[in-house]
Amino acid sequence: MLRNTLFLFFLLSTTFVGYAQKGHNFRVKLDNYPEKDLVLGFHYGEKQYVKDTVQADADGYFVFKADTLLPSGVYLLVLKPDNNFIQLMMPADDQVFTIQTDAKDGVTKMKVKGSEDNELFYTYLQSLSKFRPEADSLRAQMGRLKNQPNDSLKLANKLTDIDKLVKKQQQDLLAKHPNSISAKIVRASIDPEPPEFKGLERDVQAKRYYWYRAHYFDNLDVADPTLLRSPVLHSKIDQYVTKVTPQHPDSVNVAMDLILSKMKDSKESYKYYLIHFLNYYAKSNIVGFDACYVHLAKEYYCKGQAPWSKKEDLDKICDNAARLEPILIGKIAPNITVKNKENQPVSLWDVDADYTVLFFWDPECSHCKKAAPSMVEFATKFKDRGVKVFALCTAVGEKSGDCWKSVEEKGFSDFLFLNTFDPYLQSKFKQLYDIRTTPQIFILDRKHEILMKRIGAEELSKVMEQVMQFQKEKLSPKK
Repeated sequence: MLRNTLFLFFLLSTTFVGYAQKGHNFRVKLDNYPEKDLVLGFHYGEKQYVKDTVQADADGYFVFKADTLLPSGVYLLVLKPDNNFIQLMMPADDQVFTIQTDAKDGVTKMKVKGSEDNELFYTYLQSLSKFRPEADSLRAQMGRLKNQPNDSLKLANKLTDIDKLVKKQQQDLLAKHPNSISAKIVRASIDPEPPEFKGLERDVQAKRYYWYRAHYFDNLDVADPTLLRSPVLHSKIDQYVTKVTPQHPDSVNVAMDLILSKMKDSKESYKYYLIHFLNYYAKSNIVGFDACYVHLAKEYYCKGQAPWSKKEDLDKICDNAARLEPILIGKIAPNITVKNKENQPVSLWDVDADYTVLFFWDPECSHCKKAAPSMVEFATKFKDRGVKVFALCTAVGEKSGDCWKSVEEKGFSDFLFLNTFDPYLQSKFKQLYDIRTTPQIFILDRKHEILMKRIGAEELSKVMEQVMQFQKEKLSPKK
């Protein structure tokens, strides 16, 4: 716990800039900094951006000045040439001040004039820095005394005592300066501590987890735009969505809805995270998590909850969601009627098998050529285990004649594959299954429910074994 606390505050290079009445005007004097330029940056969500660059004046001060106001948040003095940084706290009512420090020792040498919040922040960091050498020494000693439990216990108790002192300073800061930016950062970094639970260890762990998940945001005001411009908020939200929340699309959707509902009154934070979530799951390679993209598109963008979006962007997002929704995992796969080599109709839903592997491929696709041996190996392995491969060649028009030549070249024999094509796109399979690239593979059960999709051919055998085992356990009587 102590390690995490010290680590956070020695890395936090934070500058919160708010809404002063006459714009911002702050002067920076840096010892041991021979460079002529100094860059002002700021945190925004998961990234950092450059706000301004100035040169030293005749007195050696770097002066950042303008009539405009800097939004409240964490700003960084970025030091050339290594891009190390010094943090500044810039609250809404405190944007005129002077700081002086050493470029090589920004915390302990920091001197502040005219900014109560910066002075408070650096006094706090300087206090914490006094604990670090002793804590590091104790941890090093514990590493050397792993086989001496009695001595290790004494060292652990000393670390606990230091941790208590750190927590005491945190609580004093929160009590005496609750509205300061420093307090916001400290409060947001503290995880709520669950009560004591009794019972079997397994039950206690479950109770602690559910309590922690329910109280995760007790100390974190996700709607505060100041935290949007800090290194704290995004890491906490990312941890909640991708680590604390069970990684199933339905659970993730509930988590995102909760966060966005807390941000409704903060337009900037709401906008940032709705865009972030949509882009994140639009790019996700995790199978099945396109359901998160569809959820965000349908419930927010397509219902007018993203008023900043241009019409053409909204149309594209909603169209993508409409294309993806019918082929989400758990949906019944759309039926398609295509043709075999004799031009006889063949319907997907007529396939009689416990599992159907729907395989879209193209004769000229290089990835399909690489996938072919794996597909032949898979079909051979599973043909007597209730699995059939419904192979649909995606070539159309004049090129569709290449399908049957490629079937022979790739070894897609009728003994292993149900080979089909649709030269005139009469089944609309490309639209129904969102086929933009090949190969594409879907696993369906007997009821044609989509169990898995977007699988690489080389992974298909392994995934099929897992699917069959899961379905077996799912259908077996519970003990």
